[in-house]
Amino acid sequence: MMLEIAFRPLQLSDKQAVDTLLRGSTAPMCDHTFTNLYAWQQLYHTSWAEVCGQLVVRFTLPESGENGYMICDGGCVERVFDSLKSHTQSVGERLRLVCADAATVERFKAWAAESYSDEEARGEECFAFCNNPDYRDYIYSVEELATLAGSKFKPKRNHVNRFESLYKWSVVPLTEEDFKACLQLECRWQRRKADDAGEVGDFDCRESDEQQAIRRTLDAYKELGIEGLVLLVDGNVAAFTYGSKINDEIFCTHTEKADSAYEGVFPMINRLFARYLLERGYRYVNREEDMGLAGLRRAKQSYNPVRQQERMGVVSLTQRERECRDLWQRTFGDSREFVDMFFTDVYRSENLFCRKEQGRVVSMAYVVELQTDYGPTGYLYAVATDADFRMRGLSSSVVEEALAEMRRRGYCAAMLIPSQSSLKHFYARFGFVDADYALDFSDGFDFGTGNPAFDRAMVLELK
Repeated sequence: MMLEIAFRPLQLSDKQAVDTLLRGSTAPMCDHTFTNLYAWQQLYHTSWAEVCGQLVVRFTLPESGENGYMICDGGCVERVFDSLKSHTQSVGERLRLVCADAATVERFKAWAAESYSDEEARGEECFAFCNNPDYRDYIYSVEELATLAGSKFKPKRNHVNRFESLYKWSVVPLTEEDFKACLQLECRWQRRKADDAGEVGDFDCRESDEQQAIRRTLDAYKELGIEGLVLLVDGNVAAFTYGSKINDEIFCTHTEKADSAYEGVFPMINRLFARYLLERGYRYVNREEDMGLAGLRRAKQSYNPVRQQERMGVVSLTQRERECRDLWQRTFGDSREFVDMFFTDVYRSENLFCRKEQGRVVSMAYVVELQTDYGPTGYLYAVATDADFRMRGLSSSVVEEALAEMRRRGYCAAMLIPSQSSLKHFYARFGFVDADYALDFSDGFDFGTGNPAFDRAMVLELK
């Protein structure tokens, strides 16, 4: 019998119950803290349930509106898989796991081999599995960050020394009287980031999801049991940071903000907080993920993490989607890992266009939604036709359907990067011009050629 799990919205009053269930977790990831779950509740509509004595958290993914489920594995996780399979089938959803550690994914694969099948496949072939490095948490030695000893930390020591020589500073515990100044600093940080990206004219810090998460956390600071510091220069807030306990050895830094007008301010607040944590007996600190942002990745790597904690994803695929995955691999030679990452992290069913012959998918195209200088843009990606079915107009058919849908949605332009220069003539028939338009895929999933120098798009203006 299919059973629907009774999830309930995450509330501050749930902290004790959720913390008790979180103690069973062996994965030191940032999402296994009540503070992180609560802070971002408004964005992900986070809800939770106890299933077979284990915590299951449901997130609604903002981009797709689909639900993903995080299991804090504390024992017989296979029973939880059974329950989630029944639940998702009863409510008409995909079975999607998020924020899973490697051990849980391996147990899921073994469970799927015995428990999961549809009309055409069984076991792990019914799923896409993703270990995206963009989502891995960075784990550091607290002692190393506190002392900055050795040659690998010399640049950080130099920045800290520079800060100490330039400014009259002090550090104090974060308290309620600092909240207003901290929020103002965060807003300035967001504004500077938007300015650096050339977006300051459209900036409104009230629209920042991160700003809302910080405000939500500070509003419940005492109840959440947060620990934090404020770095002052001449009595003004130059930086602040806070976090919460994962377990007796590992702490999680949820937020670190600073005014970069002060030289060396980020290494300074980082070291001060590490010293604070070292005094309290912590050995490691989780400083969360880099979200695929190239600049943030460089910054996090510069502090020399001792390891990274994977946060993997799993999603069930329909027969059509599995056939598209197979066609993609046959056509372009991409690895299963790469294609699975696409279906786990990027894919939305309404953006896939395909044609069937002899009962299976033989031609496909996908539309990626971008913002470019032209405005809302549809980027044609993974256009492929099975070798045995070429020269029948199938590729033209899916491209024409995709372009018609872009026009219906009101896109200003369509773009693509041909996999071979010989295909430029084919796409010119639809009106694409070899505009040599540079596309930047450095932040997030790489839809390009793998070499940024060759990520130059053909363009079709739709308005």
